[in-house]
Amino acid sequence: MVNTPAVVAQRRVREYHLTIADTTVHYGNKERTAIAVNGQIPAPTLYFEEGDSAVIHVTNKMEEETSVHWHGLLVPNLMDGVPYLSTPPIREGKTFVYHFVIRQTGTYWYHSHTMLQEQLGLYGSIVIHPRARKADAPEEQVLVLADWTNEKPMDILRNLKRGSEWYTVKKGNAQSFNRIIAHNNLKAKLKLSWQRMPGMDISDVYYDAFLVNGQRVQEYPLKAREQVRLRVINGSSSTYFHVQFAGGKMQLIAADGQEVEPFMVDRVLIGVAETYDFIVTVPEGGSYEFRATAQDGTGYSSTFLGTGPRVMAPDVPRPDIFKLNEMMANMSMGGMSKASMGQGGMMNTEKGMEGMDMKEHQKSGGKQPGQMQHEPMQQDTTHNMHRQQDTLKQPMQHQGQSMDSMQVKDAAPNMVMEKPGDDTLVIFDYDMLRAKQRTAFDKPEKVRELTFNLTGNMWRYIWSINGKILSEADKIKVDSGQVLRIKMVNQTMMRHPMHLHGHFFRVLNEQGAYSPLKHTVDVPPMQAITIEFLANEPGEWFFHCHILYHMMSGMARVFSYNDYRRNKLLGNYPLKFLLNETNPIFILGEATLASHRQELDLRLFNTRNSLNINAEVGGWYSNKGYEVNVDYARWLTDYFRVYAGGRFESHMGRQATKDSDVQEFGRSDNVGVVGVRYLLPLFVNADLSIDHTGQARLSLDGVWWLFPRTELFYYGDTEKEFMVGLEQILSRDFSLTGSYHSDYGIGGGLSFRF
Repeated sequence: MVNTPAVVAQRRVREYHLTIADTTVHYGNKERTAIAVNGQIPAPTLYFEEGDSAVIHVTNKMEEETSVHWHGLLVPNLMDGVPYLSTPPIREGKTFVYHFVIRQTGTYWYHSHTMLQEQLGLYGSIVIHPRARKADAPEEQVLVLADWTNEKPMDILRNLKRGSEWYTVKKGNAQSFNRIIAHNNLKAKLKLSWQRMPGMDISDVYYDAFLVNGQRVQEYPLKAREQVRLRVINGSSSTYFHVQFAGGKMQLIAADGQEVEPFMVDRVLIGVAETYDFIVTVPEGGSYEFRATAQDGTGYSSTFLGTGPRVMAPDVPRPDIFKLNEMMANMSMGGMSKASMGQGGMMNTEKGMEGMDMKEHQKSGGKQPGQMQHEPMQQDTTHNMHRQQDTLKQPMQHQGQSMDSMQVKDAAPNMVMEKPGDDTLVIFDYDMLRAKQRTAFDKPEKVRELTFNLTGNMWRYIWSINGKILSEADKIKVDSGQVLRIKMVNQTMMRHPMHLHGHFFRVLNEQGAYSPLKHTVDVPPMQAITIEFLANEPGEWFFHCHILYHMMSGMARVFSYNDYRRNKLLGNYPLKFLLNETNPIFILGEATLASHRQELDLRLFNTRNSLNINAEVGGWYSNKGYEVNVDYARWLTDYFRVYAGGRFESHMGRQATKDSDVQEFGRSDNVGVVGVRYLLPLFVNADLSIDHTGQARLSLDGVWWLFPRTELFYYGDTEKEFMVGLEQILSRDFSLTGSYHSDYGIGGGLSFRF
């Protein structure tokens, strides 16, 4: 609930001291460095009442700068916590004091907005109670959901930029040719590849653990028939969670801190950075699981409510990525243009429950919570994007649904489906959210309409809005008092939880004038959602995808009020540092040491620029010379780039003399080159160049994914040089390789990525 200034009279000062420091954890069964606040992960829960004056001292004990953003809170722009944009960064050893008036009630959270620190544990919860609390209010528990990786977050981003399939392999979702053929998915795969779209996946990153309040499993020994309010926060870096209670339906009473008309629901898919409040009643006869399952099906965390034998929540089947491929291959953005855009609908992965196994675990059975599940699982074919016009009530079927007539739509009604011998299964949808009070604007004088196409390139791991990353885009200028209506059209294969700082927006859904207020909204693949908000909070505010690695790859914008003047405290902290954060320079390399040849590839690059070095020499038993290519490339589109550089070659060969003798000779060619590179359909790389002598060269190369850990690679050019080989992936950094090269012959060895 958001309150007016009149509500915040008679303020009470509520003061906290937070100390941020490095620590070590064992979440993924390995000791790793993390970031703790007051010695704990997640950070302490901050409790307030509406109208309080919050004073929060944040001290940085790390050897790097940091920041804290108050997610969902309406605060003065200087207190928002985005370093270099609204707030100064907190330098090493320094303290920054945040102070603001609490203008709302509900469930919120706070986290770092510096680089990738959030992934390392810098997040915590905020609970704001109304000034006058009900005497019969149920007990409360705050549940902060999170994902954990044993890798350094920057190494994850580097690996995603490399285009490696390693995380897909680790998740058990490899879309190799043998699996594609086994799932009768070849047509869909070829259609996607022809459009230069990779195989569908649910998430980008493999995680070693999923946590609730910093644990895989936690217990609250509540009494039977006791009600409890669960304040659930998705504080993960890039994981959506299905939440479900083994004790029956949950009453959903608030979304993103804002009260809604209560309704009963069985399962909710919570987007990254969203919060939901539920009231559940603990049944008799056991300790009932509240389970948060990662959307990609690789693991879950558990919270048990009650006492006695454990009663497990139903398994959520893993998504069927091959069915998703079929659906995506049959879709087009043209389908979106025919849909009635902007009604708040979702491509809800809970629609169409074919293939679901609703049988619950036995009371003391089930898998170990929090651990990764890599064994074969029942496949979830629930990504039904049909706009159902009537409520579905049908028995569960263990078979897929035809996707041939799939049409992309904007909205979907409430969805229920019968469970055999049980109540109807109610799956959450945004259209179920109805604000308790009217949220529509009364005849606004100024309405400004914007379209944000959520764009990206999985091949290069670039995420953008309208084809531009943050550092390439202008600020979006805003006049105070105008209403901004933004249609977000997701043109990618990934979900994007879009978050606006400093404001709540209306998510336009079937509730019309009572459409809900939120600060974060999930925009599903190939779908459109419209939001609108009143520009009444002067400042410069960040708007971005809350999947951490998407934001850090450029999917963000800045809203800037025309009457805003940058605070003097930011004088030494120019905005360019924030812009550079989302367009960093990476250095990636791969070295191959084989019996017949050695090769080194080095790339120094950001979003639009790349310095490339490739060096190849003969192997241990050959004397075939070397070839070195050095160039600078500039990306003009997602798939097209121009380059200029040099080629340096030395070749050994043999020729016959007049006396019919054979003698060896050496030849060196050092030339300047200019050229273009383009990614063709089916992911074939084409390179056309011309050197300063006028000689042209065309080359083609590519990779075929044969088996989950085996790839076939090939290369050929108009100089009659060619190569074909196999690579066996051993780990993230190492592979075995064997190949035949027209110059160097046949051999094998080891490849190392760095």
